[in-house]
Amino acid sequence: MVQIFLSHPLKADENAILRQKEKITVSGIVTANDGEILPGVSVLEKGTKNGVLTSINGQYTLAVDENSILVFSMIGFNTQEVIVSKQTRINIQLKPGITSLDEIMVVGYGSKNKSTFTGSAVTLNAEDLNKSSLSVANLLQGRAAGVQVSQNNGTPGASLSIRIRGTNSINADSEPLYVIDGFPTTDGVGVSLSPEDVASITILKDAASTSIYGARGANGVVLITTKTGVNKESRLNIHSYAGIQNVVGRFNLIGSYDNALRLNKLSELNGDLPSYGPGRLDSLKKGLLGTDWQDEVFRSASIQNHVLSFTGGTSKTGVFSSFDFLNQDGIVVHSKYKRIGGRVNVDHSINDKFKMTARVFGNYGIQNDLPLAPSTINGFLKQVLHANPSSTFDSGVPPQLDAQNPLHFLEAEDRENTNYRTNGYFSLKYQPIQKLTIQADFGSDITKSKASYFAPSTVPNAVASHGIATVANIGEQDLIFNPTVHYELKKEEHNAKFLVGYNYQNYLYQEEGVTATNFSSDDLGYNNLSTAQQFTAYSGKTSVRRKSWFGRVDYDYKNKYIFTGTYRIDGSSVFGNNHKLGYFPSAAIAWQFNQEDFIKNLGLFSSGKLRLSYGITGNDRIPSGISSATYASDNSTKYTFDGVSSVSGIATTRISNPDLRWEQTEAWDLGLDVGLLKNRIILEADYYSKITNDLLLDRSIAPSTGFETLFGNTGKVENKGIELSLQTINISNKHLKWNTTISYAYNRNKVLSLGDNNSDIYVGSFKPDGSANFESPFIIRVGEPLGAIYGYVYDGIIQANDPVLTTTHPNAQVGDPKFVNLVDDNILDPEDRIVLGIGLPKALIGITNNITYKNFNLDLVLQGQTGGKLLNVQKIDLLNPISRGNQLEDVLTDVWSPENTSGTIPARSFYGNSHGGWVNSHFVESSDYLRIKNITLTYSIPSKLIKTIGIAGFDIYVNAQNLYTFTKYSGLDPEIGNLVNNSQQNKNVARGIDFNAYPVNRMYLLGAKVTF
Repeated sequence: MVQIFLSHPLKADENAILRQKEKITVSGIVTANDGEILPGVSVLEKGTKNGVLTSINGQYTLAVDENSILVFSMIGFNTQEVIVSKQTRINIQLKPGITSLDEIMVVGYGSKNKSTFTGSAVTLNAEDLNKSSLSVANLLQGRAAGVQVSQNNGTPGASLSIRIRGTNSINADSEPLYVIDGFPTTDGVGVSLSPEDVASITILKDAASTSIYGARGANGVVLITTKTGVNKESRLNIHSYAGIQNVVGRFNLIGSYDNALRLNKLSELNGDLPSYGPGRLDSLKKGLLGTDWQDEVFRSASIQNHVLSFTGGTSKTGVFSSFDFLNQDGIVVHSKYKRIGGRVNVDHSINDKFKMTARVFGNYGIQNDLPLAPSTINGFLKQVLHANPSSTFDSGVPPQLDAQNPLHFLEAEDRENTNYRTNGYFSLKYQPIQKLTIQADFGSDITKSKASYFAPSTVPNAVASHGIATVANIGEQDLIFNPTVHYELKKEEHNAKFLVGYNYQNYLYQEEGVTATNFSSDDLGYNNLSTAQQFTAYSGKTSVRRKSWFGRVDYDYKNKYIFTGTYRIDGSSVFGNNHKLGYFPSAAIAWQFNQEDFIKNLGLFSSGKLRLSYGITGNDRIPSGISSATYASDNSTKYTFDGVSSVSGIATTRISNPDLRWEQTEAWDLGLDVGLLKNRIILEADYYSKITNDLLLDRSIAPSTGFETLFGNTGKVENKGIELSLQTINISNKHLKWNTTISYAYNRNKVLSLGDNNSDIYVGSFKPDGSANFESPFIIRVGEPLGAIYGYVYDGIIQANDPVLTTTHPNAQVGDPKFVNLVDDNILDPEDRIVLGIGLPKALIGITNNITYKNFNLDLVLQGQTGGKLLNVQKIDLLNPISRGNQLEDVLTDVWSPENTSGTIPARSFYGNSHGGWVNSHFVESSDYLRIKNITLTYSIPSKLIKTIGIAGFDIYVNAQNLYTFTKYSGLDPEIGNLVNNSQQNKNVARGIDFNAYPVNRMYLLGAKVTF
């Protein structure tokens, strides 16, 4: 038998084959290199069709030959092969590929590989985000093409505004929808969410991506994913920083001595005695007396932030928890913000079929702010800048000759805003079979806030009322229930995913407040309103209910030809009875052309994808009950039965509109993603076109109805633009790495229609000074962009014998401002006003550089904009030669007079003229700028020096924010866009005013991150 065996080698091979075919069962868990579990990873026995996909817990089990090779692969990660060698337990960590085109990204109700994503979006991971940011919105500045993050003022605790691909609406909210771990909310970028908790942010920009959110996705969607501890080593992390903030600039105001001379001259012109005698003038000249009020009010302010967090867990249970404390003093005295918060994230796999997640966070914030609105002529900045520098705290000058002490103004008024927020979101996933997942999400977001204000009888706006106090309590409650079903189907080279879901959300808002006046004492303020004599109380309650049904289909063939289709039906209680439902479809296709053989043969593209999408989204963010009739009881509704006593009645104040319907945005997007040189160069380009129809507007109606306006649907707004993003790996070797990202976005906004008569809408009426006339700086006009600044064309100063004195400017005087009569009818009137510029920028620029050399890392973020304008009302207000308030130094030398006919400042200022107006081209300036927004230098202490004392990582860094701004704007900050008031229309349209804004700070920080 032995001879037979040896003489038949083929038989010996057959025995070997039999031995190789002995099966063993291999199981394990697949994770990313950061420890995150990876569902959907392909585990394949090499050379066969025997394979499985990992479950939602990243687990797999597969029977294979004991000497086979397992191949682990997933788009976005490098493929890995492992020889089984009789192993029964193989856990794998997949490393991500070098290209962002293949990364895993969060999308609406799930996640996708970016290579098969058909829409337009940008994903930023924690390591990509700005260091030492105070809010989630700060994280995004300069990082994403087409995303404008605006800082309207520098008040500590103030929220930032985000616009994605322009402004769509006039009266409806234009902020994007924020989804925090699956919870849709409109308050996601305020300071209530700690940036340290964020793992990644995905911004969905086109309709194909956002239409899954239907009625709430018209303005884009910001998906925020917080950190998890699943399958990660137990780590205790401490991150602390502290630093100093300074005002970014100062106004060049008249000094104390020169101002005293100026006031004496004004007194002389008015026939009064000089305000300052020789002795006091001499003391002012020597610097013995006088006050620089900017020095007194602006300060170097401290800031500190401390975060303690824990991360850790197994594949079965993971925990992330954090505690944070922020204390920021304002650069203006008596302004500050404090926040304390905590979070607990838990992920737990009950068994192979059930998985539970919980996300709970809460915080408390307290803010002391200042009066800011431009429409308030007693705003703090105006008071500071106009304060008399020739006075002192112990001034001997009669009080009527000194401006109100701004320190008293700031100190005496007490403004305190407190906010409590608790958010809980829970999810249960059930996977009855491998490719079917049933998920139920439910949660609540509860906020309690209180706004308290007291002005004593010693400040200007409370003298007549003998003190005034207001206290308002606001409660908000948002409840959500969101069940979904996911199913995956894979057959040969065809891949399909199906999603169906239902969403129910109920938002409740309650507010109660009281205003008290005529206080017997200023000592207790709003802490004891019983010391007041008169009271006015109010209360209100509104709710918004939303119900939605939605579905999505994702399909690809060979990972080459890709299709995504979504459909959502939304119901919202804010609309009329005849139009409660809205219907929002979308479709997108993509072609990964680099997968084609004829493209591969070119050897040019490392990756490449062409995208096209179309979709309809909606907007229901208008005041609740706006479609219903409203009633009120006030003095106008009182009547009498006996001619003596009065009885309060009720009258209709607004008529109902049962046909009020959805504001809808139709959008196209054409995109190209290209990778070159093994994806060392990645270019992403998009062209988009959006038209928002049925604008929600308050329009005039026939007087015969008994009312002047009706809130309804009319008008169109268009946004068109391009977005470019270039990512490069400039250097990558053992010691030195240098990556650069450049983003550019251009948006053209245009009003296409405003209803049947297309009549203009004037926005933002106010006057910056008591001597000024009321004017509306903005206009909404067909053919013009939103944010159009509207005023007169300045033509210099009227000189002696100027013909305009007897024609277009008949009531003017020599030395007054002159304006162009554009209508050419010899009459200067409001018809001569034109659009002087646009308050919103046309283009946004972002440049980031990240350089690592050994243990050092430098992160640099530049942010800029072009094409926008600002109305510099602050400058207008400080060029008033007849005002006794302090002014810019130019007033000393550049005021027109018969002796100084070349002066450029009108003798009687720009206020109160019988012709023209203070809104004019002379003060409309370019808001273009490029800013060094954020720069961080980090040193990581080598692990060999610290691991012996139980420290896994120790980073020390220095950080500077708003370090320098390159701009020609003459004001303090070209990014400032203060609002006349907080109405939604003003937020959308009237952002181009610089007046009474809290200055932006420059910040220097020293921080450390320690991991145990």
